[in-house]
Amino acid sequence: MLNGKLHLFFHSELDNPARWQAALTEQLGELQFSTVDHCTRPDTVDIALLWTAPANGLADFSALKAVLSLGAGINQLDLSSLPHPVPIARLVDHSLTQTMVEYARAAVFRYHRALHRFEQHSRQRLWQFEAPLLAQQRCIGVLGLGELGSAIAQALAKDGFNLQGFSRNPKILPPITCHSGEQGLYRLAGEVDMLINVLPLTAETEGILNRSLFNAFNKAVFLINMGRGAHLIEEDLLDALDSGQIEAATLDVTPIEPLPDESLLWNHPKVLITPHVAGLSSPQQAAVNLAENIRRTMAGKPLLNQVDLTRSY
Repeated sequence: MLNGKLHLFFHSELDNPARWQAALTEQLGELQFSTVDHCTRPDTVDIALLWTAPANGLADFSALKAVLSLGAGINQLDLSSLPHPVPIARLVDHSLTQTMVEYARAAVFRYHRALHRFEQHSRQRLWQFEAPLLAQQRCIGVLGLGELGSAIAQALAKDGFNLQGFSRNPKILPPITCHSGEQGLYRLAGEVDMLINVLPLTAETEGILNRSLFNAFNKAVFLINMGRGAHLIEEDLLDALDSGQIEAATLDVTPIEPLPDESLLWNHPKVLITPHVAGLSSPQQAAVNLAENIRRTMAGKPLLNQVDLTRSY
């Protein structure tokens, strides 16, 4: 607390702090809101709202009671400098889910209607007809059936596609055919025409988009990575593109962001890079969830979407 007011610290290179301050003030009333450039009393901060941790870390935030991620995961956060163990929560809100679903549908339809090929043809002044397939003739696999993956899979199923999904633990999610375990993962890989990854990043899922999985494809597959950059082995993707195991790839995340200039992915004709824009939260909508977790923190209650640090999600 600072001068008797709730003290929030906000840090994100992607967001406008003023918009978040206004949205949170509307939910919580008068509060102290600090950013990295205007935080003279870090020892009075109650809660940190972070996309990434500040460069100097959080070691001076000795009164910190909780960290609330501004993203659907926490892998972008370096929490090694926390002054003591504090609860950490992911952000789950409708606007984030909606934008993730929109991105997935846009990427799927781009490939489904061959717009990636028509775009290349247009640059070559090539008029080449290609009859479209029906949606039900496409099998789409979704890796990760949590809040985001389930919403993506169900939206695509409503679009008429044949959906299969993979999760760590068995799930029942009609009309999606659900798989789990290593055998389930490879069974799914052998069925799909497109593969969308929205898995959380854990020790078990790091590098899961690799040569072994690509070798399980029974046809040229379209790959859409919306999870984390570390899910993908870049060299294995490049080999799979060159061999024809993967027809094309859309990557919204990369191991290093921004993607380094020297990466071979930039100029690959079969790769589309987007700058980590698949899922974005509206401050007005996200503030409702954040405000509830702020109230819970100050009341000593468990957080919504609290992260199990042994699993990283």
